[in-house]
Amino acid sequence: MTDGPRPDVVADFRASFETLRQYPIVVAPLLIAMVVGFVLKLLFIGAGVSMFAVGGVVGGAAGMAGAVLGGMLLFLVFLVLVMLVNLVASAAVVVMARDAIGGRQPTVGTAVEAVTGRLADVVIASVLFAIIVGVASMFFVLPGIVAAVFLVFTMPAVLLDGLGAVDGIRRSAGLVKDNFGPVLGLVIGGILGLIALWIVALILGFVPLVGPLAVMLAAGLLFAYLTMVAVRLYLRLPRR
Repeated sequence: MTDGPRPDVVADFRASFETLRQYPIVVAPLLIAMVVGFVLKLLFIGAGVSMFAVGGVVGGAAGMAGAVLGGMLLFLVFLVLVMLVNLVASAAVVVMARDAIGGRQPTVGTAVEAVTGRLADVVIASVLFAIIVGVASMFFVLPGIVAAVFLVFTMPAVLLDGLGAVDGIRRSAGLVKDNFGPVLGLVIGGILGLIALWIVALILGFVPLVGPLAVMLAAGLLFAYLTMVAVRLYLRLPRR
């Protein structure tokens, strides 16, 4: 294991707050993803309504059946696109967080380019993460949570160290096993942040239009902040 002081998670939370305040652009990919998802939703709804209207009027029962099948296919395409947009956005935040921590001005274009250049590994790592956590959660909730904790550094390992999906998962699990104390601090901080977001959502959820937008912005800021903390901790953790 490399020499050096043990990571101070509290210091990482404080430093990450200052870094995000200095480089608020880090949250941009998440906000862009929200806008793109909203636009895709409108397009999906419009296309679905048109499909059912034309199928029912022109084709009768057969046309309606075709419209239902087409609507299901359209929904699947919409779901895949939204998931891909959100995955690229969240991965771009990892790259931008690394740059901001290093004192370099992060840019959305450069981060997205870095992610798309490793898109296959990013997608495979995300799918493996979902499968492992999903299978673990089939037994009890706790194993799924534990699995998610051990895989928390998978995306930084893939994007920042250039590892493949499987090696990224192994790197994450090994780091968490060897540094469980600091990682537990990260998890506790994340849980407190989610509780705070839930309270904000309860307060602002009743405000028409402005409330949901404020909650979306708060969610984006929280995710960017927690990503910043996770990346900072990942870069500081001692390695074997």
